[in-house]
Amino acid sequence: MQIAKCKLRRFLQFAFCSLQFAICFFGCTSARADGGSVRLSEKKDGYRITVFSAPSPFRAGPVDISVLVQDAVTGAPLPQARVIVRMTKIGQPALEYPATQEGATNKLLHAAQLELPAPGRWQLEVRVEGLHGSAVLAGEVEAFERLPRWHSLWLWITWPALAIALFCIHELLARRKFGITGRTHVR
Repeated sequence: MQIAKCKLRRFLQFAFCSLQFAICFFGCTSARADGGSVRLSEKKDGYRITVFSAPSPFRAGPVDISVLVQDAVTGAPLPQARVIVRMTKIGQPALEYPATQEGATNKLLHAAQLELPAPGRWQLEVRVEGLHGSAVLAGEVEAFERLPRWHSLWLWITWPALAIALFCIHELLARRKFGITGRTHVR
């Protein structure tokens, strides 16, 4: 009886640790981050332009590009600026999207959500038009392979197995508590 309890305890510890690992390892897949990793930051023509991207690492698939536009002298955000995000890659059609405050959770940022069709080196260009005229900030970003489809669906695939495992553990504990073995006695 003591050995069975010890085995059950080890199984539960293993199951709990596996669940924690799975949540930590697979849990972060969303691309809508309003911020993320800084890709470019530079002073250009009276502006301080900072470009963030998510997910991190940057990869093909759904991508969020957020832009913070500030006055280069005072550092004050310039929410009235108009921002256009353009991404180009040889052999792919150019992607051009307006980055708006409506698309951003953090209203200091201008955000554009886009679908990056392929991995590889992409040219990222951000055009800003505002109080100080227009400015263009450009740079190169490396996009990794798209995550496999199961990566975003793993929770929906595995939760039934967790429910079944919890039911089995409950049944096992209930049988031990009440002394039910599941065997029928023949006289």
